[in-house]
Amino acid sequence: MLLPQHFTLLLLLTTTLLETFANLDIATLQMLNGSRATHLDDLLLALTITAYGLGALVPLCLYLVGHFRRMVSLKLKAYQYVFAMGLNILFIGLLKYIVDRPRPFVTHDTIEQIAEASSPSFPSGHTAFAFTAAIVLVLMFRNPTLRGLVLMWALLVAYSRLALGVHYPSDVLGSMLLGSAAAFLSTYAFRKHRKQFYTLLRRGRNFRIVS
Repeated sequence: MLLPQHFTLLLLLTTTLLETFANLDIATLQMLNGSRATHLDDLLLALTITAYGLGALVPLCLYLVGHFRRMVSLKLKAYQYVFAMGLNILFIGLLKYIVDRPRPFVTHDTIEQIAEASSPSFPSGHTAFAFTAAIVLVLMFRNPTLRGLVLMWALLVAYSRLALGVHYPSDVLGSMLLGSAAAFLSTYAFRKHRKQFYTLLRRGRNFRIVS
């Protein structure tokens, strides 16, 4: 006899928590979108675009430097970066249309849309790309300045998606996790099979392996 009562109580508690989370989600977005410095909108738009631009530029630079300086380890890092981005694209592609969450400016007229956005809201592709790039670079390089800069950049991209009114905070938080997961999985795979990758990539005795 107590089981139905416990189930009802659990259902009520779950519903209440979900409603509270949803209200907090939209309230946070309204605050960030409504209180943004509007004269910086163009800067936020430029910043949000860099999420995809960096994704293409970084591996190209790593590969070219590795090629011309004969450092096979940099070429390997380029492939590791590309593999992380590939995983990220797979995660986003699977979740976008499975979840099929409407954009916040579609369901809430209090949200001002600044950037163009037509696909479903969850996850945030820009945020996921930025965090994949930032985390994989943090894992590949030990330079504290570089690590600080790329993490700050990724956080600013995440903020821009909220300030521009095209994503919920939960979209952005989920994308941070997705992007980080792609970076960690790629790093794990490349470190585990490091010797095999070096064997495949080395084309001559003149290559130098550096860490």
